[in-house]
Amino acid sequence: MRQFTEINPLTIAQDPRVVASIQDDRNEHKTYYFLIDHDYMLISNATYFTNKRTGESKWLHYQIEFPKQGLVWFLDSMQHRFFKTEAEGGLPKGVFHDKTVMNGERIKLGRAFNADGNRGGGYAFVTLDRKESYGAAKEYLFTDQFLFNGGLIEILQDIANKIQRGEL
Repeated sequence: MRQFTEINPLTIAQDPRVVASIQDDRNEHKTYYFLIDHDYMLISNATYFTNKRTGESKWLHYQIEFPKQGLVWFLDSMQHRFFKTEAEGGLPKGVFHDKTVMNGERIKLGRAFNADGNRGGGYAFVTLDRKESYGAAKEYLFTDQFLFNGGLIEILQDIANKIQRGEL
C-alpha cells in the first residue's frame, strides 16, 4: 500500500496534483482539495482555525488516500446501492454501508444519520486499511446538504468521469 506524506496546508492550493477544490458550505475558513497522484486520489482539507479563548490562529489539515478508481466505486455504490430499494438491487433493509476491495485496499461507503450534528444525513468515505495514529480508519464525512446542494457531488462526478476516460 503506497504511503503519502501529509499535505502542507500553506501550499496545497499550488500543488500541481490538485484537480479540484471547493469551499465548505458551513465553514468559510475550510477548503477541500482533491488531488490525483498517479493511481491514487487524495482528499484533503485546510482550515484556518482561531482559538476563541486565546485568539491564536493556525492552519489545520486532514487527508485520506485511496486508489483513484475508489471514487468511481463510491459514486456508483451511492447511486446503485443506497438510492435503490432492496427489490431494485439496492442494499438490504437495515444495511447502511457498502464495502469493496480496490487495488488491494478495503474501502467503505457508509450512510450517516447525524452528519451535520443536527440529525441530518450524509455519507462517510472510509479507507479501512489506512489508520489514524490512534487506530481508527481514516474517513471523510460529507453532509447530504454539501453533497447534493453545495456542489460537491458535481465536482466528485466530474473527477470520476475524467478518471474513467483516462484523463486523470
